[in-house]
Amino acid sequence: MTLQFATIIVSVLDFVAWIFIASATFLSGSDQATKGLDNVAGMAVTALILVTGVPAFVLALKARAPKTALALALAFPATFAVLFIALVVAFK
Repeated sequence: MTLQFATIIVSVLDFVAWIFIASATFLSGSDQATKGLDNVAGMAVTALILVTGVPAFVLALKARAPKTALALALAFPATFAVLFIALVVAFK
C-alpha cells in the first residue's frame, strides 16, 4: 500500500468522523445552558478538519508530499483525542 492510498483512506475516515461529531454537536438536544458549548465544540472540530483533513486530502490527490499528507491526516484524530481528554479533565 502506498502512502498516497493510505492517506486517502485515513482522510476519508477523518471526514466520516467529522460528519458524525459535527452532527452530534450541532444537532444535539441539549438544554439551553449547554447548547453553546455544543456549538463551540462543533465549530472547533470543523476548524480542525479544515486545518488538517482538507489539506491532507488535497495533497494526497495531487500526489504531493506524501509523508506530510499522511501526518496531516493522522493529526486530526490525534488532536481530537488530546482535546477531548483535556476537556474531560477540565470539567471533572
